[in-house]
Amino acid sequence: MCSNNNKTGVSAVLTSPLSPSSVLQQYECAICKAIYKSKAGLTRHKNIVKKYNERREDLYTLPSEAITEFKAHLVHVIQNKLKGHFSKSGRQTISFPCLESLFFGVFEGYIHHYNYRSGSYKCFFQGSDAYTKISNLFGNPNWRRKFFENT
Repeated sequence: MCSNNNKTGVSAVLTSPLSPSSVLQQYECAICKAIYKSKAGLTRHKNIVKKYNERREDLYTLPSEAITEFKAHLVHVIQNKLKGHFSKSGRQTISFPCLESLFFGVFEGYIHHYNYRSGSYKCFFQGSDAYTKISNLFGNPNWRRKFFENT
């Protein structure tokens, strides 16, 4: 450290350059891509997400037939909302009103956000294994392909 006191009252402080360990490190959630300043912040986020995927006691458990039927209906709605042209590819958001017990029955384990005020859930499917996850979730191995009906 060097200090220079002269008549103008200006002083200069010299410090060594930043070492690589002192550079701000960021932690990213692999699912929603949220960035946290500390590992503790990311851990807190993961614990909150884990709680979103725990079934509440007052939430009705539906029979598997109802969930399977809802999945088929949901696949139909998603296929109708997705556009076939390549210029419309990329990130897509699908909103679908349904009973909370139906949504939870289908997406349990994939819920990543819950809004207490509106009562809405969010799931994120992105990354290299997104299609595999959705294929397994809906039981449809052709998820990457859009099949057009002959009319």
